[in-house]
Amino acid sequence: MKKSRLTILAVFCLICAMALSLFATSVKATTTEFGLQEYRKAREDGAQYAYKVSDKYVWKIVTYNGQTIDYDKAIYCLKAEQGFYTSSPGVFRQEYDTSYDFKNKSSMPTLPVAEEDYNSIIWLLNHAYIQSAETATQDKATLLANAGITGNIELTDDDLDVIQQLAIWYFTNKEDSVYHTDFAGEPSLQVVLEAKKASDGGTEDYKAVEDKNRDRWDQMEKLFKYLVTNAKSATEASNANEAPLSLDKTTPAVTAEGDNYIIGPYKIDKNNDTPYTLNVKVTDRNGNDLTGKYTLLDSNKADITDKTITDLVGQTFYLKISADTVVADTIDGVRFSMNGTYTTTTATYWTSSTNNTVQPIVVIERTPQEFTDNNEVFFTVSGKYSFKLVKVDSNDATKKLQGVEFEITTPTGTQTYTTDENGEINIADIEITNPGVDTITIKETKAPEPYKILLEEPLVLNVTKDFLNGSYTATDAELEGYDENAVQIQDGVVTITVANEPKIFDLALKKWVSKAIVTNEDGSQTVTETGHTGDEDPEPPAKVDLGRQDINNVTVKFEFQIKITNEGEVAGYATEITDYIPEGLRFVQEDNPDWYTREPLNGRERVATKLLENTLLQPGESATVSIILTWINGQDNMGLKTNIAEISQDDNEYDLPDIDSTPDNFKDGEDDIDDAPVILTVALGDTVLYIGVATLAVVVLTAGIFIIKKYAI
Repeated sequence: MKKSRLTILAVFCLICAMALSLFATSVKATTTEFGLQEYRKAREDGAQYAYKVSDKYVWKIVTYNGQTIDYDKAIYCLKAEQGFYTSSPGVFRQEYDTSYDFKNKSSMPTLPVAEEDYNSIIWLLNHAYIQSAETATQDKATLLANAGITGNIELTDDDLDVIQQLAIWYFTNKEDSVYHTDFAGEPSLQVVLEAKKASDGGTEDYKAVEDKNRDRWDQMEKLFKYLVTNAKSATEASNANEAPLSLDKTTPAVTAEGDNYIIGPYKIDKNNDTPYTLNVKVTDRNGNDLTGKYTLLDSNKADITDKTITDLVGQTFYLKISADTVVADTIDGVRFSMNGTYTTTTATYWTSSTNNTVQPIVVIERTPQEFTDNNEVFFTVSGKYSFKLVKVDSNDATKKLQGVEFEITTPTGTQTYTTDENGEINIADIEITNPGVDTITIKETKAPEPYKILLEEPLVLNVTKDFLNGSYTATDAELEGYDENAVQIQDGVVTITVANEPKIFDLALKKWVSKAIVTNEDGSQTVTETGHTGDEDPEPPAKVDLGRQDINNVTVKFEFQIKITNEGEVAGYATEITDYIPEGLRFVQEDNPDWYTREPLNGRERVATKLLENTLLQPGESATVSIILTWINGQDNMGLKTNIAEISQDDNEYDLPDIDSTPDNFKDGEDDIDDAPVILTVALGDTVLYIGVATLAVVVLTAGIFIIKKYAI
C-alpha cells in the first residue's frame, strides 16, 4: 500500500472512538457521495452500535445528499482498507461519478475483484439480507433457515449486515488473516467486537460479542460459515437472475391403468435458492377446478397422503383421476398452472473516473418479480404423421443428393440423419396427442463434396395439428422463410424439398512482363527485371529503346510470367495454358522447351503448355509458368506489342464448370485471360530517350541501347 494510504489508515485509528461527520457540499447531478460511519443507524431505543473484527473497523457505508445521512441502502465494500477519503482531514467521504452493472462483467472495463472470486461475490450479493427491501421479513427468515439457525434468534439486523460484509472480504482480502482464515478445512470467523453509543451520546468500549452473548456469537459464526461455504461453490448458472421455479419441460402423458387415468410425470424444477411464494392450480381444459377429484402420486405412482403439490418442489409426481370421474365430468384434459413471486437483485458497482484508488463499493437493491407457468395434457384421442426431407441439386432438381447430414429436432427429440441413395430422410410415426403446432428444426451439418451447406441457421418447419374424423392429423405446414412450394402434405406425410448449391470452381489468370533480355553483337547479355507483379491495373508497358547502331545486331527477348490462381471453393487444375503470339514477336522452341505449337486462331499464332496439368491448386493457391518471346528485328517492327495468355483447359474432381469463364474462348473481360504489353523504339541520338507520360527508371546497356524498366503511357 502506498505511504499516503498508510497515513489514512493511521487517521482511522486515531478517530475510532468518535463518530465520523459528513460535511455538506453541492453534489453534481452525475455524482453520488458516499461516506463511512463507525456507528450504524439508531435502533428503536435510540442506541447505535459499531463493530470491529479483531482490531479492524467494519465501517457502515452511507450516502449523503449534503444535508442528511442515509443509512438504509445496502452498500458493501469490495476490498477492505482501500482508499476512502478526501483532502479534508478527518472527513471520510468520497464523490463517485461512475457506475456499472456489477452482474454484467462485460460492462466493466476492469473487474474490481479477482476473476476466480467473481461468482462467489455475486452469490453473496444475491443472498444478502437487505433491511429496507419490501420482502425483508421473508428474506431474513429464509436466509437464517438455510443457514440452520432456528429457534430463538439472537442476531440483530446489524449483525447480519456485518457478517455479510465479512463474508465478502473473506474472498477479496485473502492476504490478511483477519479477513481470511480457515480452521480444520472450514472458514473461521475472527473475533467480532461491538461498541454501543447511547442516545445521550455516551459510549462504551468495544467488547467481544462472544463474551457478551455466547448464543449470539454462535449464530454469527454459523451464518458466516454458511455464506462462505456456499459462495465457494457458486457458478455462473447458480447466480442466474431467472425465476426460482419452472415446470420441467417433459410433456406429461395420459395412460389408462385399471379404473384410473394416470397423468404425468410432473416436476417443478428449483432453479436457484431465491426465496419464493408458490400457488398451484389443477383444472380441466375449460378452467373447472379439479381439487378433490385427483390423488397425488409419487415418482413410483404410490399414493401421497401427507403432502400438497407445493411440498413436492424438485420431485417427480403424478396425478390420478378415476375413469368414472372423467366420464361423469366430461374431462377431456388437465391443465396444470402455477404462479408465484420472487425477487431479483440489482448490484451497482461505483468507482471514480478521476481516482482509481478509491474504495470499490457495490450497492444492492431488490425488485419483486412474478413467475407463471403451465401445461396441458389431453385425454383419449391421438394421431400420427410422418416427415420426409428430400435433398436435390439447386441446378438440377432431378439430381438427388446422398450423404447430406442433418440434425433434426422433432417433438420426440433431436437426432442426426443422413440422406439415402434417393436423397431422402424419412421420420415415421410422429405422435399427436393435442391440437396446436409442432415445430421441427432442421439444421444441415454436413454436405457432400462439392456442395455447400444449405444455411448456417436451421430451417424451421411449423406443422399444424387438428382433430379430424376422430383423431389428430397434420393439416398444414409452413417452412419459415422458404419457398412455399417446397412443402407438401399428402396422406399424413409432410414432405419438404430443399436444394443445395454446388461450390464455386474459379481459376483466374494474370500475365505480366518480368524481364527484358538484350544480347549484343559481341554476345554480352543484360537482363533487366521490370519489377511488375501482375497486380498493376493497367500494367505499364515494359519498354526497350535501341540506339542508332544497326538494330539487326541486337537480340531482344521478353520473359512473361503467367500466374494461375484458384479463386473458387473447389480444388482444380489448369491443364492447358495457351499463349497468343502478337505480330512482331516470335516463339523460339529452344527458349521454351515445355511449350508446343497449336493451330492458329483467326491467323494468330498460338502456343500452349501443360506444365500445370498435374498441379492441384487448392482454394487460394497459385502456380506460375513463364514464356520467352523474341522481338523480330526490323526498323519497321517498332511500337506496342501485346501478348495474351488464356486458360484453354481446366479440370476438377467434380467436373464443375468455371463460374465466370469459359476456357479457350478468347473472350476479353473474363478472368481466365490477361495481357501484358511491351514497347520497342529507336532513339534519334546517342543519348536521346523515348519521351512518354512518365519514365521511372533507365538502365544503359551499351552505347545507344536503353531499357526502361517501368513506363506508363
